[in-house]
Amino acid sequence: MKGNNKGSCLKLATYLEKENDKKIEVERSYFFSVDRDRCNKWEVVQQIDNNGKGQGLERKDDRFYSLVISPSQSELAHIGTDSQLLKDYTRQIMENYAANFGKGIESRDLVWYAKIEHERKHGFDSPEVKAGLVQANELKMGDQRHIHIIVSRCAARENGHVLQAERVLTNSDRTMSLSPMTNQRGMNGGAVKSGFDRDAFFRANERSFDEQFGYGRSLAEGYDYCNALKNGSHRQYEQSLSQSRGLESTQEPTLQRTIDRSAELSAGF
Repeated sequence: MKGNNKGSCLKLATYLEKENDKKIEVERSYFFSVDRDRCNKWEVVQQIDNNGKGQGLERKDDRFYSLVISPSQSELAHIGTDSQLLKDYTRQIMENYAANFGKGIESRDLVWYAKIEHERKHGFDSPEVKAGLVQANELKMGDQRHIHIIVSRCAARENGHVLQAERVLTNSDRTMSLSPMTNQRGMNGGAVKSGFDRDAFFRANERSFDEQFGYGRSLAEGYDYCNALKNGSHRQYEQSLSQSRGLESTQEPTLQRTIDRSAELSAGF
């Protein structure tokens, strides 16, 4: 979903409630946070919106960011139907997110909420739609669980740990602005010198999933491999093909799903 993140997150939070409209109260899913599983939409809006106030942001600045975590069907099949495991994984992802800024902060120092969705629809640009196999807006088959995360641009003001870090980092206004859009690299495209390294974030999340759930990831499912095939140079592409020799043809659907997942994670910012 694309929208304006320079104001209130109300529109996004309301959008993420859409699946609940079809369900009775006992079947509805809730937002969750770093330490709670049942958070309603109004808490999300109040906490995210209020946290950005008085923190030195200008009108043109982003107030919050939206991340989409979309495991492959192979990964979902591995962890089974227990959505609590997805919540646990999301909490680890947000630990990775906080650590990636390199400022000594943790997930508890952020203001974020997440929600699991169970349905996905084919878009007008979907290959299946273009091939005439399905109609646009038709529900996708299989396990389509994915996680939407809303995270405030600013660190939580009421957390003493963050305030201590703020005094060191920004003595002028005691504000810590955290943007995953900042991805400053060194000379000739070298390692990230400051800001948020999105490639490192994806790799950390992949590693966390494998370690947390004992998942045996094949080469064809790896972020670096898929990224080279999708976005790399011709040389990187040839190297990836060379590395993939010996892989079973049955792994190709998983490969395509992983490529789609990587693209979606990038679009989540």
